[in-house]
Amino acid sequence: MSRILIVDDEPDMRLAVRNVLKLRGYEVSEAGDGPSALEMARAERPDLVLLDMRLPGMDGIEVLAGLKKIDDTLPVVMITGYGHIQSAVDVMKLGASEYLQKPFENAQLVETVKKFVHGPLALPKRPYAAVPKVERQPAAPFSAPAPVFAPSAPAARRESAPRRRFAPAALGLAALLAAAALYHYVDLRREGYYREYPGAAANISAMMWREDKLIAGDWLAQAVYVYAKEKDGFKLENTFQLEKTHISGLAAAGDTLYVADSWRKVIEARRIAKGLPLLKVFPMPGKVSALFFDGEHLWTCDSEGNAVLRRPDSELTPAVAFRLPEKPDQIFREGDYLWTAVSSTGLLYRHKLDSALTLDGVFSLKTLRAGYPLSAFAWKDGRLWLARDGLSVVTEAGKAELIARE
Repeated sequence: MSRILIVDDEPDMRLAVRNVLKLRGYEVSEAGDGPSALEMARAERPDLVLLDMRLPGMDGIEVLAGLKKIDDTLPVVMITGYGHIQSAVDVMKLGASEYLQKPFENAQLVETVKKFVHGPLALPKRPYAAVPKVERQPAAPFSAPAPVFAPSAPAARRESAPRRRFAPAALGLAALLAAAALYHYVDLRREGYYREYPGAAANISAMMWREDKLIAGDWLAQAVYVYAKEKDGFKLENTFQLEKTHISGLAAAGDTLYVADSWRKVIEARRIAKGLPLLKVFPMPGKVSALFFDGEHLWTCDSEGNAVLRRPDSELTPAVAFRLPEKPDQIFREGDYLWTAVSSTGLLYRHKLDSALTLDGVFSLKTLRAGYPLSAFAWKDGRLWLARDGLSVVTEAGKAELIARE
């Protein structure tokens, strides 16, 4: 019998959730505050925690951190009220498995519980064992009907240059989805251009471009998707399932894909080949929420706003460190600027690439999607590409989409 711990300061809410779960055979415990919840988690070792975001004294985020210290594999579903919800990406990067927004239906509650105590996302109750470190080896030739990431001739020439450059992504498996036609269109001017393409994953937490391919990480499905850009949308060409990897950032350097997992406080190095085989796991001092490779350094940023430039060597050696006060969960270098974003506010920050990463501007988005927070962004050829959590749409926009805030 699975054990569920409900943590909520409202007795009526605990009663309602308890009744629904008990009728379905679950063993239920309750706590009305953070300290009680942590004590019960230590003593009872539940299979799942339903944790309210707002609690008196010790809030839900602090309780979440305490639960992860007790058992970092313990699934935690955050319960939030309308009006003070953080984005699912924010909550996930803090270590939660998913979130439910009040009011929710009984069926939604039951399906969420089933997913984490019975379904494919159920985790074994044991500490995470890091994959042994393996030094990167030269990429072996890969034979397959279609290459996974094969450089074109021009890209191959760039790889021979002293500075490392991106290799283009190649075709994966046969297309599984065809992107639908134009969803929303405003005008064709470069600055005011705005276009939305449906058909992408709904839980994108990181995305990057490699030539004409959009690579997206799905934090909920724990998968990396490769999309081909077509005239009227995107076509899904390949899916890489990364078991137990909660994707919070993606970056590619040469033949290596770096994947940040803020939950486990690691960065994975994976070979760009069939299956994205794991090469090495790098423990990080904080929850890495974003990655970006600028052709020379791998930028990492954690949930406390610590941005570090690292050499893409066998140890990801730190070179330069900065502190960003906005504590972003997304970063991207474009030209002479470092752009950052905070999912929960939807604000984008532009920093000069100087010795202090001086803040140069703060922007909001012109086109809002209520209930669908910004979850990933990238720049390509002067266009801004956006993903919103819970919305199966990728947006392409000109710089007029950004509204400067005073």
